[in-house]
Amino acid sequence: MVFEAPLQSIADVSDLVEREVQLSILDNLVAEPVDSGSVVLLSGEAGFGKTSLLNRFTSKLDHRYTVLWASCEPIGVPAAFAPLYDLLDALPDRLRDDVLSSAGRPAVNAGMLDLLKNDRAVLILEDMHWADEATLGLARYLGTRIAPTRSSLIITYRSEEVDPTHPLRLVTADLGRAAVRIELPALSEDGVRQMVSGEGLDPGKIHAATLGNPFFVEQLIRQPDLELPPSIEDAILASVSRLPPDTHEMLHMVALSPDGLPLDLVLSQGPTDGLDLAIRRRILESSGGQVRCRHDLIRETLERSIPPALARSLHLRVLDALEESDGPVDVTKLAHHSVGAGDGERAVRYSLRAAREAAQGGAHRQAAAHYSNALGFRSSMERPTLLDTLLAAAREQCLINEFDIATEFAGERVALFDDSVEVSRARAWLAYFESRKNHMEAAKSNAHAALVGLAGLRQSEERALALTVLAWVATMEAEFAESVDYGEQAIAEARAANSIDVEVHAATMTGGARCALGDISGLAQMEKAAATAIAEECVETAAQALNWLAWTSYWGLRLDESRRWLEKQIEYTAPRELDAWYISGMTTLASIDVASGRWAEAEVGIEVLLGQRTCLMTEVEALSTAGQLRARQGHPDALDLIAEALDRVGEGATFGSRATVTALALEGAWLGLIGVETAAALYEELCASPMLSHDPYGRARVAFWAHRLGLDPPGGVIPGAIGLELEGRSAEAAEKWERLGFPVENALTKAGLPDADLDSIFSELARLGADGVARALRRDLQRSGVKGVPRGERSATRENPARLTTRQAEVLTLIATGLSNADIAEELFISEKTAGHHVSAVLTKLNVSSRLQAAAWATANGWGVAGSNGGDESPVDNGDKSLQTRD
Repeated sequence: MVFEAPLQSIADVSDLVEREVQLSILDNLVAEPVDSGSVVLLSGEAGFGKTSLLNRFTSKLDHRYTVLWASCEPIGVPAAFAPLYDLLDALPDRLRDDVLSSAGRPAVNAGMLDLLKNDRAVLILEDMHWADEATLGLARYLGTRIAPTRSSLIITYRSEEVDPTHPLRLVTADLGRAAVRIELPALSEDGVRQMVSGEGLDPGKIHAATLGNPFFVEQLIRQPDLELPPSIEDAILASVSRLPPDTHEMLHMVALSPDGLPLDLVLSQGPTDGLDLAIRRRILESSGGQVRCRHDLIRETLERSIPPALARSLHLRVLDALEESDGPVDVTKLAHHSVGAGDGERAVRYSLRAAREAAQGGAHRQAAAHYSNALGFRSSMERPTLLDTLLAAAREQCLINEFDIATEFAGERVALFDDSVEVSRARAWLAYFESRKNHMEAAKSNAHAALVGLAGLRQSEERALALTVLAWVATMEAEFAESVDYGEQAIAEARAANSIDVEVHAATMTGGARCALGDISGLAQMEKAAATAIAEECVETAAQALNWLAWTSYWGLRLDESRRWLEKQIEYTAPRELDAWYISGMTTLASIDVASGRWAEAEVGIEVLLGQRTCLMTEVEALSTAGQLRARQGHPDALDLIAEALDRVGEGATFGSRATVTALALEGAWLGLIGVETAAALYEELCASPMLSHDPYGRARVAFWAHRLGLDPPGGVIPGAIGLELEGRSAEAAEKWERLGFPVENALTKAGLPDADLDSIFSELARLGADGVARALRRDLQRSGVKGVPRGERSATRENPARLTTRQAEVLTLIATGLSNADIAEELFISEKTAGHHVSAVLTKLNVSSRLQAAAWATANGWGVAGSNGGDESPVDNGDKSLQTRD
């Protein structure tokens, strides 16, 4: 059984050009014998022929294969499982009902997996860059469970659409380790020559005009009697202009409906001859009772050509026709056209209905978009509706990492109240959203104000929420006893108000603070909170509780225990589209992988996490983890990552983020990447903070690297292995690091023992790929007069005596020409702060105190000419060679 695939272009099946390798890969995945399922990630720019390739591939499959072909459409806010509507007529009754139900997600996932368990099924999910959250979750669910089957899952997407923050990137990251990736390239000039053969066209000019895009080449072939259009858009519009004028409005209506329009509706809008001609000219296609543009590039071109007033009028005509139709109409279509029509009353009604359905089904990104669309018509809302919508919208925005928008909506809601009690209730919610944004001072201020305004009330969810926010703030400030006090009050208030969500949140804060105070009962309290939230389907607080259990274990250096909690958190959040908590869990897992020496796994996580937009703490942790890994490896971009992490920790950052970045700076200084004075200043500021006096684990974290830089340890008891080392019990400290699973800390501690086996220590660092650590350790040992240090230098060391990285060599050359930090930043396309960090590192490596001395050193050593590095060999060797730094 093969479901109808999209129509082909003139070159699709008979003349598929320069796609033989990709077609062979697909053929081999399903060819006999197949003993396991497969996942294919097929990407390429718009118009590169992903559909054409799959048409050719599926046309070769015989009757033994079942092909399920579903396509996503660029409708403003799609319905849950929108592409599966293409398959409804062929799905089992129960599965069809589950697809149509907004709350049927687990059942749909299981039902679709059953289909793939059939012999030789091929499921194609096309254009997944437009997918709704439910479909993204389905792809992740099927892709991670398809291996025991003999079926294939093929996911296609536009590569240019999927930037680091796109939700599909998290899905492809999950599937990427086992998936086969196929990236379609542009056509070469020879490929274009094959396509235009016999058309009398110049292949060189066509290739230059289209940049090898097969769809664009096809459009130019379709206009043989025209001079080469200045743009492909002109070619498409030229083709449309040849249709009768009375068909143009019908074409525009279809273009305004990305998922197509019912055939009957289209036929009612104009002459049938025009529709038939548009289909013959391959501008439109008709299948399954729907009419749509044959390619989205055509649809986008037509949509851009519609004057705004006409677009509103056409949206209104479609909306009226859909409302008058006999059959059921997806509310997301009604919302899309009512918003496009500018019809405030219907835009609010349909958008709010669509938002509630999306939220109920866990499609938080769709829900947030629908709420935002509704709020675009505030003037059409009654005041109670507006107040409820702002709060619901803020909650959904919070779940998708849009914390700025969430706080904006919550702040607007505060301003709408006149009654002081209602203002205080609203400020409690504003405080909560500020806490999720990691803005401590704003959260603290609003929470205190809410408590003052609600002082005479009891059994108030908002009072409990304000107390919980203050418990969070106290924990972030390392005031753990205060956090327990606030948390216990919040638990009692939430329980009295019957707010399970807030009670779980408060119990999580209280349990974490208790653990920080050394009270192990806090662990059981957090575990109970997590279990309650999961059972009661309080999804966000469940994710938060799992995250805090993981972080408590990690902060206590119990890596295996932390990993188990993180795996539970990731497994829980991934199918529920809780991206903020999913990213947080993945980030901390990457941190643990770096700490425990699992650097290949860390690399995979970091590739996905860098650039993700989320709360400040998680972004700083991701940057710090990436910077630490690259620094330990001796990678050239380590300093840029460290500098960016330093830049992100400014006013309002949490104590935890400041401690993380300070530890990173100290390690970076020991590795010779940044100036010691930069790290020492951050360390001195942290040690002066009263928060550090309440945080023994934070003290231990920074003490390890401060000790290696010769800085005084922070005041107070320092627990753990570094505490043992500072007491002179280095052998016990090394054993403890080894037992805890920290290979770098273990190696450095063992290297300080009188009878250290340096050969085995350096061999272990080489096994890890810790070239940066090995060089810094070798430097320290040699400076201390240790004999028999294993050699690791190369000829480049002699030719580059300062062992500058490539970027540092560039900076030194620019210093020598007299450029300021601002000029260096502009020259190297980096921030001025980052340029300052590079200059500081150069001065440290040269052992000079001023830019003038650095310039004199550069001149004396032949670094005065741009591109010079003081020798014939680059200080950084790429490929299988590693970064050279100072000894």
